[in-house]
Amino acid sequence: MNSATTGKKPLLRVLHIGITGRGRWPLQHCNESTGFASTALCDLNAEALEKTRLEFGLDAASCFTDVDKAIFDAKIDCAIVCTPTIFHVPIGLKMIDAGIPVLIEKGMAPDWDSATRLVNAATGKKAVVAIAQNYRYAAMERTLWRAIHDADFPAYVGEVHQITYSEQRVRPVPNTLNYPFASVWDMSCHHFDNLQYWLGPVEEMTAFSWSAKWSAYKYDNNTSAHIVFGNGARVHYIHTHDAARILREIELHGERGALCLRDGKLWFNERPTENFGKRPLVEVPFVEAHNESDMLLDFHAYVTEGIEPGISAQNNLQTMMACEMMVRSLSQKRTLHRSEFTTHP
Repeated sequence: MNSATTGKKPLLRVLHIGITGRGRWPLQHCNESTGFASTALCDLNAEALEKTRLEFGLDAASCFTDVDKAIFDAKIDCAIVCTPTIFHVPIGLKMIDAGIPVLIEKGMAPDWDSATRLVNAATGKKAVVAIAQNYRYAAMERTLWRAIHDADFPAYVGEVHQITYSEQRVRPVPNTLNYPFASVWDMSCHHFDNLQYWLGPVEEMTAFSWSAKWSAYKYDNNTSAHIVFGNGARVHYIHTHDAARILREIELHGERGALCLRDGKLWFNERPTENFGKRPLVEVPFVEAHNESDMLLDFHAYVTEGIEPGISAQNNLQTMMACEMMVRSLSQKRTLHRSEFTTHP
């Protein structure tokens, strides 16, 4: 490991694999405050490599178009992978074999078998593998976690019995989401990770899918589900790519009150005790959060101190299991139960 330090935090040298699109955030957040130094770049796009190395002050020798050569030649302490989902497991397995700690962009894998293969390899070699489920590090998600788990929080809802989770997306161009159930493995993984961050593991799921008749997607890219969690909470979930307006709405209903996300703001009200009763709505400020920077700090602690975060590959297998439950429910047109899985995180 690199001996350079920032205070007491070791400064880890990073190989960035995939530097465009979602590959930009690690370059922007890997710095002394998070404990990382961008050291090498790998991408198939030679023009992007040249532009990025100049932007971040790297020399030409630190740029690669071949992953295997980058692993062999670059002097690094860890890697961050931001390629399309279908390449995550093959590259992750290369990192495990090379003994390089790796943070992989969500979703972890494009299918259940690949996800379990990656986790089994990581477990077998006691490798450090984490998944960049950055939503759980955002202010809204952390505020909702407090509302569910912290009895001293002003907007504490008490025991949750029902959540409505809706994300309508205007995404008419498929791009790389051109494989079966791509919207599940690529985006629902975020939503399921949020829900399990708040509620714990999924116990059963009944899912549905459809496509607008004008959709450019080859496969259904709109899904909904009724989800039952181990703690008894029920979630009504919907996620679309064929929407005509971007909307994100979340409602939590609990023993003490309700918390609703509307137009980017959170509103809390106490639970009425009379039929059709109402209580005043109180806006709830978001708790402080630093998004990807907080995620990188967790990854840093995983690499340097062995502190396993909620986003470890092993923990993220819960999220992949929820995705697989949706896929099987859609394919088999029935309710899927957790007990049907022999592999459990």
